[in-house]
Amino acid sequence: MTILDCTFCAALFLPHEKSGQVKDAFGVLDESAEVVVPVQWWAEMTELLSTALSRERLKHADAIGIIRLLEQYRFSTETGFGAAYTERIIDLTRLYNINPVEASYLELAVRKQGRLGTLDGKLRAACRRAGVEVLI
Repeated sequence: MTILDCTFCAALFLPHEKSGQVKDAFGVLDESAEVVVPVQWWAEMTELLSTALSRERLKHADAIGIIRLLEQYRFSTETGFGAAYTERIIDLTRLYNINPVEASYLELAVRKQGRLGTLDGKLRAACRRAGVEVLI
């Protein structure tokens, strides 16, 4: 199982030093690959696309095309929340000195025993400390 964060997915369509590696990683994902994202991934992606539009880094048609491209991967969206989840997030933020959004990706990777695609340096470091495999 693979968990992907917004930074990783954004490198598909916004210039990043690791864009080539990210595209290669997406290239090996096939229809049978189980890819999971936390529910806030969609809000983060919306914010990222909206910001790129307002900064004129993307055109509206490009943003819609990106959404449709990402939809083709059929990401499974994890929506389980509650008190126990919130406690785990708080514990991870304190243990690894990361923010709650970063912790949500780490929590999902730990719970699902998956590998994580992220370009976020703090999250990558937290994954290594937690024993979670990081893509690229």
